[in-house]
Amino acid sequence: MQIKESIVIRANPQQVFGLYQDAAGWAGWDPEVTGASLPDGLNQGATGWLKPRTGPKASIQIVEVSEGRSFSVQSRLPLCRMLFGHSLAPNDQGTVATHWVEFSGPLSFVFRRLIGKSIQASLPNTMRGLKQASEARAGLA
Repeated sequence: MQIKESIVIRANPQQVFGLYQDAAGWAGWDPEVTGASLPDGLNQGATGWLKPRTGPKASIQIVEVSEGRSFSVQSRLPLCRMLFGHSLAPNDQGTVATHWVEFSGPLSFVFRRLIGKSIQASLPNTMRGLKQASEARAGLA
């Protein structure tokens, strides 16, 4: 089962994707992130780290990238994989951005219960931050 949230952003997908490409800047628009690093950039197979506002610093790996459209990041927990997806679709107002989280593996039910609710509660704030930063970048704020 996915945790999912979408928002309409008055900016084109490439402008929004530019924010995704700057991992060091994620903490500037995502209130749930205090720091992140992808030394090799937002490229498939790249590894780095992310420090959430609550919880320990986690190793991350980019498992999918489609320039200007989507990317997915995985983080491994004991007997569980957390996959964070980000997709952008153009619409008549700009872009529909969707973020989702999925847990898989033998202990996925445990981690979904332990941290899934806090992710679900915080995802709207993340999406509002992405909207504000993207629209500011597009000169609309």
